[in-house]
Amino acid sequence: MKLIGYIVKGSENFFREPIYQDSKGVYFSHTIDNRYNITSFQEYQGGTNSFKKIFLSKKFAIGTKAAIVFLGKEDYLHYDSAPNAIEEVIHYLNDLSSRFKVDGILDQAMLLKNRIFSDHFVVDNFVVKMNPDNEQIILSFDFPSPKKTTFSEEKSGKSDRSVKVFSETTAEDEKDAIFSKAIKQLNSVDMNFELKLKLRAEERRSKLKTFNYQFKLNQNSTRRKKSSE
Repeated sequence: MKLIGYIVKGSENFFREPIYQDSKGVYFSHTIDNRYNITSFQEYQGGTNSFKKIFLSKKFAIGTKAAIVFLGKEDYLHYDSAPNAIEEVIHYLNDLSSRFKVDGILDQAMLLKNRIFSDHFVVDNFVVKMNPDNEQIILSFDFPSPKKTTFSEEKSGKSDRSVKVFSETTAEDEKDAIFSKAIKQLNSVDMNFELKLKLRAEERRSKLKTFNYQFKLNQNSTRRKKSSE
């Protein structure tokens, strides 16, 4: 399904009901749960004159976050998938609040934001999405880039000849590994055994990548030293 329009009926500064279209050109409306996930699509019977056409190439499916369409003052229109759209709508309403009374719709937008992100939380560099229906937790990892090797130039005391000195940054202590921290912090979450094994596997892969990176740096350092001799 792709977002194809929104129902015209409604006042300004109002969230409009989105209309979707499948590959066959049939129009649909959605039903959502309390976390703003799509639970089903129903064929829309209102006719093309009852909604205004827009287009968003993103695909929407059952189980994903639904679309948001917001029509503000002076033909302001913003639409996207719910996690991407809601922050922009809130910023717009905050800017508008200096000239108009928008407390009611702003409160509605904030409550909507809470619904949209109610199945997400952040632990350091981890973004965690929980699905309480089937007891799954999905984690996406933001890996820190490996520490770069640094070079410095020092002048010899006996001559003005500059000598390149190789200095290698030390790796972080394994006790401070990002995955170890995350596992400790996630102990308060009711995780199943499979999830803990996956976290430890990711930790081992991260350490192996770091080791390989440092090994290549050491090899390059040795080659440079031999070539300078």
